[in-house]
Amino acid sequence: MKRDGRSTVTTDSSGLGGAGITETAVRKATGKGWGDWYSLLDAAGAREMTHQQIMAVVALQHPADWWQQVITVTYEKARSIRTKHHKDDGFSANASKVINARVTRLFDAWVEDAQRALWLEAPGWHVRKSTPYKNLRVTWIEGRTHVEAHFWPRGEGRTLIQVEHSKLGSLADVQRLKAFWGGALERLRELVETADLPSPLVA
Repeated sequence: MKRDGRSTVTTDSSGLGGAGITETAVRKATGKGWGDWYSLLDAAGAREMTHQQIMAVVALQHPADWWQQVITVTYEKARSIRTKHHKDDGFSANASKVINARVTRLFDAWVEDAQRALWLEAPGWHVRKSTPYKNLRVTWIEGRTHVEAHFWPRGEGRTLIQVEHSKLGSLADVQRLKAFWGGALERLRELVETADLPSPLVA
């Protein structure tokens, strides 16, 4: 299977691959196999580098941003520099759900305080940036972590909502907030799909 011309096959007979990219695919796209990339980065001292520094080393060998990111993240995981859910600014938790409602209804359920209180306990959050019916960037209620919500129409009357809660301090936070957002999105789904929300969302 391919995505935008990039292989997403997960089998890697070499045992060196990652990110769902095979040895064959990475060698065809970059001229190097996974083992070659790992050896090159080890020799450059990448085990002691930051994410951006590693990407800069990869960029000297390959111009495509997408491959630079994939190779860097895969190397970090292979060398235990980065654990699952971890980013440069901490850990992140993700949740998503397809809901049988128009994107306008769901977006209003996030941005209207009275609507949001029906399914999400989050008083005092701060919206940093809002693109109507597309995405929200929010400083979470404790003022330290961030939430991004993306809204993707999926045909007539259906919407995919994707949530990322970032700048978390630990894997325990990841598990806790993954469950939190999973429950919150399910409550939103129940409210919207049963037309239990006030008139602004039912219209």
